[in-house]
Amino acid sequence: MRASFLMSGVATGLRRNVSMTIALVLSTAISLAFLGGAFLINKEISKFQTYYKDKINVSIYLCNATANTDPGSNCKHKVSDAERRALQTRLESDSQISSVTFVSEQEATAIAKQRLGAKAVDEAGPGAIPASFTLKLKDLKTDYDAVASRYAKATGVDVVQNQDVSLKTMLRLFDSARVGSFVVSIIIMVCAVIQMANTIQVAAQQRRNETGIMRLVGASRLMTQLPFMIEAVVAAVVGGLLAIVMDWVGKAAILDGILGEQVRARILQPLDGNDIIVAGGVGLVAGLVLAAVTAWITLRLYVRL
Repeated sequence: MRASFLMSGVATGLRRNVSMTIALVLSTAISLAFLGGAFLINKEISKFQTYYKDKINVSIYLCNATANTDPGSNCKHKVSDAERRALQTRLESDSQISSVTFVSEQEATAIAKQRLGAKAVDEAGPGAIPASFTLKLKDLKTDYDAVASRYAKATGVDVVQNQDVSLKTMLRLFDSARVGSFVVSIIIMVCAVIQMANTIQVAAQQRRNETGIMRLVGASRLMTQLPFMIEAVVAAVVGGLLAIVMDWVGKAAILDGILGEQVRARILQPLDGNDIIVAGGVGLVAGLVLAAVTAWITLRLYVRL
């Protein structure tokens, strides 16, 4: 069979069922976009873990100007310079602590404005961002509990916080989004597969006279099935390309737009065009293979050519 004749049949089939083809392309695109989104979220998690691997510290927040009325709190007044110096000396002599860095209230406020935005910090009011000590432990996993219990009730200390807890919370949110994207992708993909099978059956019934003639003149069963398989693959490829565009738009809108300040402050890690191409490419290949397999199975089981 000549290639030109084969592709002519493919083009004719796509035109005859244009509405079903468009619906198939869109459902495939949405499914692969969610699949690509799941891969992008997984990439963000990997970059996030790599970036923070050696940057996880322990913070000891000092009492600020506002007295804490909690009976269990040490903060009945703002920490004095003498209390701060005494605590710093004690921290620097601790064998489980490798380094101690003091962050003043002014420095902490400036960092918070850079990461959260000036408006949010100003609305919180003065004294909302306390001074703190940033500790680097020799072994965060084994030493944190001992250090936290040793300094939690020290004079002038408000709270001891392990940054690893906050990072794990953020990772759980990422992981939930990733799982959700995979689930939505699978559900829509199942719908796309069913629609693809129905489209192929309708197309085959419309062209049964043509395929019958092809069989009479000696065409093999594979050659009569090939146009329908190519139609499904073409729809999947177009849907895959649209999915890449949708992933790029989603990344620009969410990561670069809504979460832009967090990305610029390096709280979240940026994703580049290469990440989108890789994620979209994986989805495109998966859609192409699934389309070919679905078409072949449908033609073998439900359509007699």
